[in-house]
Amino acid sequence: MSSELEQWMMEERREGFKEGLKEGEDRVAALFKRMKADGRLQDFFDALKDKNAREKLYKEYGIE
Repeated sequence: MSSELEQWMMEERREGFKEGLKEGEDRVAALFKRMKADGRLQDFFDALKDKNAREKLYKEYGIE
C-alpha cells in the first residue's frame, strides 16, 4: 500500500473519530439540558455514573 493511501486512510479515521466524539458530546449535552429543565438532579447524577441509566434516559427523552 502506498504511503499516500495509508496517510489518507489515517486521516479519514481521525475525522470519523472526531465526528463521532462530537455527536456523543451533543447527545449527552442534550440529555443533561433536558434533565436540568425538568429538575431531575438525582437522575443527572445517576446518568453520570451509570451507562445503563443514561441509555434509559436517552430513550425516555427520545434522544437518538
